[in-house]
Amino acid sequence: MIKKFNINDNTFIRYKVIGKGAPILLLHTIRNRLEYSYKVSDLLKNTYTLYLLELPGFGESPINTSTRYDQKFFTNCIVDFIKENKLKNLIIAGESIGAVLSATTAFQLPKIVKKIFLFNPYDYDTYFGEGISRANLFAKFILFNISLPLVGNFFSSLENKIILKNILRGGFFDNKCLSNEYLNLLCSSIKKNGYTYHFRNVLKNYKGWSESKSFYSKLKIQTKLIYGDKDWANEINRNETKTLLGLDNYNIINNCGHFSF
Repeated sequence: MIKKFNINDNTFIRYKVIGKGAPILLLHTIRNRLEYSYKVSDLLKNTYTLYLLELPGFGESPINTSTRYDQKFFTNCIVDFIKENKLKNLIIAGESIGAVLSATTAFQLPKIVKKIFLFNPYDYDTYFGEGISRANLFAKFILFNISLPLVGNFFSSLENKIILKNILRGGFFDNKCLSNEYLNLLCSSIKKNGYTYHFRNVLKNYKGWSESKSFYSKLKIQTKLIYGDKDWANEINRNETKTLLGLDNYNIINNCGHFSF
């Protein structure tokens, strides 16, 4: 059963609890939803209690067009969720912006979070949508137009299944992993009230994602860093994150793009 957790901008985020055992919080990528973590959950539910959290404004969680959807807001919502649910000895596994939020949340809750897994952290943008633009030429063209100050809202409002599919395909090694059923589920959010504002606002606040790296060297908990071999992060990005985290190496998932879950 999917539940609701009220957050401090008078909206809510959806979440689901699956399995039994030690707690793991799963955080999805940009432009995704809690169902993104279902296949990972199937592998872990017999050993762990899994908390699948939908990040504010994504999926079917409502949007407040007065909210600044930056890293700090997302982090604070996750921290509130963990505290409200009295989670202890927590593992957080996140991908993309979910990976960044795993680190920023752990920094705020060092006595509660015991280990984090960072999959394909999206922490390297130097301009609007830089990482997503690396997906393919189509994504680069679309993101450039969406970033424009006067007509960006119009271009974003034109998003449809074909546009979304062609952008997302740039994040998969095997496009068969992007099922038509799941794509339809993602498309159900496109016409949601405030969708264009939310999508552009998350990317407009790109500095918050890249500046989150300032927390990395301060983390004092177990950390695993994992990249798909075809992830959007280049070797310079990966090595910088590895170094800031104080790690000797990072793990590679072969034949994998940005969307590893």
